[in-house]
Amino acid sequence: MTPASNLPFSPSSAPLGAHGAPICAHETANVRLQRSDNLRRPKAFINAGTIKDESGHVATVALQDGTEHTPDNAEAIFTQLVTGNARWHWPEEPEGEHLIGFDTVSEQRRFAPGHYLDEGVDLTVIQGERKARVIHLPPPVIISLREPAPASGDLLTDEQLDYFRENGNNALIYIHGYNVSHGEWGRFLNRQDSQKHYGGHGPGPRTAWHPNKATVWQDTEALSEFTASPLEDDDVNGTGAHSWAIHMEYQLNRAAGFDGKDWMPYSRIINISWPGDTGSTDFMQAELNAMTSGRRLAPLLLQLADAGIAINLISHSLGARVALTALNIVGTIGRSNLVDHLFLWQPAVADNALTNNNSRDVHPLGLGVFPSAHSAARKIVVLHSRGDGILGPENADDRAWWQKALHHIQPLAMTAWTLAKADAPMDEILGKLHGAYNKKWWCFPSFLDNGFGPAIEKLYKDYLPLTFEAGKTAHPQRSAYVPEAVKKTVQANWDRLEKDILAEADALWQPCIDCLRNGERPPDYTLLAPLNHRASVSLQIAKDYVFRLKKLAVNGWFPEQSPRPALGYVGFDEVANEEATAFDKFIFESLNDGKFIPANQSKWLFIHSGMKTPTQELFEEIYQREIMQNRLLANSKFGRY
Repeated sequence: MTPASNLPFSPSSAPLGAHGAPICAHETANVRLQRSDNLRRPKAFINAGTIKDESGHVATVALQDGTEHTPDNAEAIFTQLVTGNARWHWPEEPEGEHLIGFDTVSEQRRFAPGHYLDEGVDLTVIQGERKARVIHLPPPVIISLREPAPASGDLLTDEQLDYFRENGNNALIYIHGYNVSHGEWGRFLNRQDSQKHYGGHGPGPRTAWHPNKATVWQDTEALSEFTASPLEDDDVNGTGAHSWAIHMEYQLNRAAGFDGKDWMPYSRIINISWPGDTGSTDFMQAELNAMTSGRRLAPLLLQLADAGIAINLISHSLGARVALTALNIVGTIGRSNLVDHLFLWQPAVADNALTNNNSRDVHPLGLGVFPSAHSAARKIVVLHSRGDGILGPENADDRAWWQKALHHIQPLAMTAWTLAKADAPMDEILGKLHGAYNKKWWCFPSFLDNGFGPAIEKLYKDYLPLTFEAGKTAHPQRSAYVPEAVKKTVQANWDRLEKDILAEADALWQPCIDCLRNGERPPDYTLLAPLNHRASVSLQIAKDYVFRLKKLAVNGWFPEQSPRPALGYVGFDEVANEEATAFDKFIFESLNDGKFIPANQSKWLFIHSGMKTPTQELFEEIYQREIMQNRLLANSKFGRY
């Protein structure tokens, strides 16, 4: 016999294969995969992926129609698979439908989104047929109000509506703030192909990514253990409104009881993306955009309410103007208590914005208060902080002890830390001038292109000039040296503008009311855009607006009085204190009867966007206690928690 060492091959220690027979002689069997979401609702396979069996054969499935979410299409049958060990590889996922579970008759497996993208899911092909269920997290929900779209684009689809109905019959809406771009989703790290560089030995450093979009929060610090260099939050958790969506959804689920491991109870929220990114100084244009967006948001609130789904709404910063516009509009048409809880987090609106009296408005164009918004919400919680250096002058007394010590020893280091933590560093820089919000009406310095002028001139570009040529005298409008031709042109432009404004008010008055009563998107006001927070604009209100506009123009677009302090900075201190000069009886009574609920975060929040990546104290005191335990879980619910 020829010695084994001289054979041209290495004999197998198991010549009959792992199961007692050559692989080529193994029986073949089927694998029947069913697919559902974490509510156990059947989901259609668009692409069922592949199964690689023990022989190395890769099997696919031809789907008849993977677009209909029916029980038949929620199955994929893989045939002619060799019995034994196999591995299922899920294809590039539909956006956001992340794999979180794999169940067979004998076991249930749970894992984090993206976890099995590297190696696939192990399974055993048994005689006859192996049955398994693959479970996916539903895709995220983002309603974009940034571009013109058909009215249906502002509403939930039937499938999304059904999700919130089945997921506890409640929906939480989040609205981001000022200077947030639309952005995009993050990515999943390919750990298998990513390599670190260790002391010059082994392979060179490399960071590899999967093509899949990541629509859930990931721990950047933990993932950096696998990468060539430390990861940035933008790399894995996205940018702009998408990043806010991921962070807020994760923190809210965590506050409700999510343990970070079992994703089965994880609940999606509704994220509103609106065009607030107008630049760090063009605040007036951002306010106009906010009200137009709030107008488009109103039908979504009506859709959810008419479907019997409980609504909770959280806004941040100038997102409060989006939320209050929508509530003011639906409150005007008599839809009271439409929203269970409205949380205004660091609201960049006037401290008397919730009054029921229009005469309390100090805004020169009449868009500072929302007199019917209160009626559309059962409870309104105002989360405010004197430590917010954007909405007001930074209050050093409310800093943590370590911040005070660092600022005393190294003020530059403290400023650098603040900017490093800021979601919008330019906002933080401007905030060092004793708050950016209370300077939103400034018209100087001119190179900032701020104040009312830029937005108004853009709005009425077809009617310019509306003022006499600036720079001729200290008060050019009163100068005797203004040419008669200029005076006539300006007057003619005002006559034309006033006529067109009144015509718009007359034409849209009834259509706005009719659309809203039918749950439809109301027409937008164009020339009357600063009044888009109203359900409709009467002729008298339009005339009053023209008077206000002329008065502002005569003063070079510079208002005669300063804005009210921000609600997100002072809370109700300056309007509900009986000794306050701006005392508001309605707000005072609403506080006493528990309709309005202030929550002072001055001890925990020192950065305008600090809730995005909260400290442990802020998370425990606000997310867990104030939002979840005291409000949603006690009185309304969040998801299925």
